Amino acid sequence: MKKISAISKSDLGKSIFSSFTLFFLNNLVALFLTPYILKYVSKEEYGLYILCIDFLAWMSFLDLGINKVIETKAAHLITQENYTELNKTLNTALGVQVLVSILIIPLYFLLVYLGIGKSNLENIQLIISFFALSAALTNVKNLFSSTIVASRKIHLDNRIQIFINVLQYALVITLVPFTNLIGLAVINVIIVALMVIRSSWRVKTLFPEIQWNLKHFDIQTIKGILKDGFFFSLSSLATLFLMKIDTYIIGNEFNLEKVASYYISIKLFMLSLKVGEMVINNFRPHISRMYIQKDFKNLQSFYEKCMITIICVGTIGVTIVMNINPYFVQLWVGKSFYLNDFFNLFFGYYMLFSLLTLPARIVLVSSLYKIHLLSFSRIFEGVFRVVIIIIFIRYKQIELLPLSSLLAIYLFGLLFFHFMMQLYFKKHGVTQSQGFILPITLILFIPLLIVFSGVSNSWTYILIPLLGTFFLIYLRKNKTEFLSLATALLKK
Repeated sequence: MKKISAISKSDLGKSIFSSFTLFFLNNLVALFLTPYILKYVSKEEYGLYILCIDFLAWMSFLDLGINKVIETKAAHLITQENYTELNKTLNTALGVQVLVSILIIPLYFLLVYLGIGKSNLENIQLIISFFALSAALTNVKNLFSSTIVASRKIHLDNRIQIFINVLQYALVITLVPFTNLIGLAVINVIIVALMVIRSSWRVKTLFPEIQWNLKHFDIQTIKGILKDGFFFSLSSLATLFLMKIDTYIIGNEFNLEKVASYYISIKLFMLSLKVGEMVINNFRPHISRMYIQKDFKNLQSFYEKCMITIICVGTIGVTIVMNINPYFVQLWVGKSFYLNDFFNLFFGYYMLFSLLTLPARIVLVSSLYKIHLLSFSRIFEGVFRVVIIIIFIRYKQIELLPLSSLLAIYLFGLLFFHFMMQLYFKKHGVTQSQGFILPITLILFIPLLIVFSGVSNSWTYILIPLLGTFFLIYLRKNKTEFLSLATALLKK
């Protein structure tokens, strides 16, 4: 009980709890807001709204990878209590991000406007302009959020999000019946602006030593940040080709109504993915601390236990989601929004494989280990996927999108990280991590072969209890190691 109490009171425990609070608040409200919004906007208008929201993520690659670098470098400087260097680093990064944000506005507008194809919607240019302004403000906000994350006080950033999101929901419920789609665009600008103000204030409160002033801008510092940031930026661009380009393709090759159906059909999967990402991403600053303290034995323990947990619990979760998703969509907004069972199957396993890459990504990125190789692997993954789509999109099969993602992440994600983690632990003198490629491959191909042979979903009745039993036995056998790892993660 003392161990549980210590975890709940720690920054890590508060971060995990606040992340889940934010997650459930956002998504419970979203379950209500989506059908509510669809009462006042058409399916085509909602498709444009989803496209604009997705393109906010497209702009992340223009931050030159600075926010990702700050998240890791600031964590290192905070651990070392080097606040003079931290002040110079943050001011330099802020100066660059303000310039980048100015460039984002026209670029965002052009990308979205050219990406929607033919549309007769009213005020479309004004709507896109508001979202372009949101994209620019979001870029600045993300720098402050990265600094808060680096402080290992992620729960403070989450509290900001909770307060602002409640205000956003109230504005949507109140204004959308009168303002429709343009109201959603204006609300988005207001909310992001408030988050910039609140987040900057929180950073100042956490680190009084930081003085926001252009005199602290340093050319040598920006060279160092951009050197690592360049590869993070390439990785972000590749991620867009892997995840966010889908709505763009659907809008061009199909129609905006199909964009709405795509968003609805993957909603439950994305919620499940977000749960896994929240849990694992809360460990990032703690992994950075372990690296600085050269605690590689516990780093290896973290990686292996995360992988086994995701293989078991993640597979069970994704399998359950694949089975209930058709009924969820039907109850939520109507059966007409559900795409099809093959899309459902491929997207589900793509989400599982995405989760399986997270432990390696966190360890390697937090250690700034061969960042250029991580970025190139992501680029190859994205290019491979785009090539498949270009070759086969003429058949107008929407299942191609998740299938291409599944193949790309297996080849250039899971296989690549398997070898990278072997090299990482070997370099630091730790017994090499056990391989996970064989069980991952079996998890993918056994159910796929069964399904394609026409046995429907009966295989799930065997897979779920089998993995559940194995994981419980594993937990019991390795209880001491789990407690030791928890103690290491909770160190100040």
